Amino acid sequence: MTGASGASRRAVRPDVAAAALLFVVYCLSLARGVTYWDAGEFLAAIHSLGIPHPPGTPLFVLMARVWSMIASPVLGFTIAVNAFSALTTAAAFGLVANIFWRATGDGLAAFAGALTAGLMSTVWLNATETEVYACALFAAFAILWCARQYALTLGARWVLLTLYACGLGWSLHLTSLLVVPAALHAFFSAREKPGARYLMLGLLLSLVGGSAVLFMLIRAQHDPAINQGGPATIGALIDVVQRHQYDVAPLWPRRAPLWLQFGNVLEYADWQVALGLGPDPGPTFARTSATVLYALLGIYGSIRHRSIDRESWRTWMVLLITTSIGVVLYLNLRAGASYGAGVIPEGVLHEARDRDYFFTWAFVCWGAWSGFGVVQLARSFAQRRHLNAARARLALIAAVAIAALPVALNWSPVHAIRHDEQQRAEQSSIAMLAAVPVNAVFLVNGDNDTYPLWYLQEVLRMRRDVTIVTIPLLPPEWYRAELQRRHHLLDSNFVSAWRGRAETLANLEQNAAQQGREIVKSPFIQR
Repeated sequence: MTGASGASRRAVRPDVAAAALLFVVYCLSLARGVTYWDAGEFLAAIHSLGIPHPPGTPLFVLMARVWSMIASPVLGFTIAVNAFSALTTAAAFGLVANIFWRATGDGLAAFAGALTAGLMSTVWLNATETEVYACALFAAFAILWCARQYALTLGARWVLLTLYACGLGWSLHLTSLLVVPAALHAFFSAREKPGARYLMLGLLLSLVGGSAVLFMLIRAQHDPAINQGGPATIGALIDVVQRHQYDVAPLWPRRAPLWLQFGNVLEYADWQVALGLGPDPGPTFARTSATVLYALLGIYGSIRHRSIDRESWRTWMVLLITTSIGVVLYLNLRAGASYGAGVIPEGVLHEARDRDYFFTWAFVCWGAWSGFGVVQLARSFAQRRHLNAARARLALIAAVAIAALPVALNWSPVHAIRHDEQQRAEQSSIAMLAAVPVNAVFLVNGDNDTYPLWYLQEVLRMRRDVTIVTIPLLPPEWYRAELQRRHHLLDSNFVSAWRGRAETLANLEQNAAQQGREIVKSPFIQR
């Protein structure tokens, strides 16, 4: 296997350079406050050492809490935790660069590949807010990096570390395990297969790593402010880990035709490298042309990677197939929230939001090959044209500039999305709370209605006299039990059995009235 030369190792390391540069980019575009969707809940859970929505992400909560204790005195809690996403994402691409560098010996191409991959818009957006997928990306590539180290060195300790990292990844977020098929390929394509003794010991270590999920069982006994699923018993913990609270799609029947499900991925892919060239969800000439260009560079990069080192290429291809085709088949998603507007028939069920983040790993694979490919193309061009050293250097500089071009093509929309979300999430939530009477019960609806309010109450300590009741959470028994235990807003017979939304709300309003508390509805419910 081709290794990096001694001279290149004495120069600036491509993995360190890629991680450092991406970290700067992420920090410059970092959200300074809470954003929509899961960020408000995660911030509240990290602050209260609580349990966010299933599967609970306990290791993420613990890691971010420790980081916040270190960085909050300087940055403040919210910016510190947002910066944790930037740090872990940048570190993930340091690992990506290192994987390519060690496999191909081309440090500059490895640097360019990591840079392009790290500038994919979905990756970048996750890196600028409090989001578990940012940290999960680092866990995933730590698993793959350890597996590749075994393939390179045949050191048995790397088997143990890989499986231990798998356990940690499972307790952080299930998407970390998307790299497991690629890691297994790296194991079993090595010249010596890992021995059964090491595999068994590694599996034991994976259980040790996965034991972080027991934090939820222990912490739930203390009923933290954010306690989704209430996993205070083994049965409730299993329900949380298996996400019983949600309507998990089966593999069959399909929730949408396969052509539409793969069409979702193509739409999301078209958003990755040049979001600034087309603001609309559907394809545009300029943005889609850039997408096609980088797709072609990715194909070339894949071909060059294969010619240099087939073993690592196969591992990367397994990762791409798993995280694209495999994820489509496994998740069985409906049409994306913005997919097919004006094209597919009305009445077709859509997801509540665009799920591009589920395909982050596939976009990373494509981006890495694109950046790697453009540098390899420049090297080939210089060799075929017999360019002198100065002109060859200029060709390589131009190639790296193309690899880094998404920083300009995505900058404006990524920065605007983060700024606008932060402003709207904070301002609208503060305005809603300000309008609620003292000691009122505030009925809200959905994630973007609820999570910023939890953030205001738990992190900023605003209007803690108000009891927030999230209507879509009423069907699970754990939430009704929480409303009774904490606020005495439901009778016992309404906790033990689900009696429907109307009757449950009527009982809640009756109990609130007996306490002299006013019921107020969120504006989102009235629409």
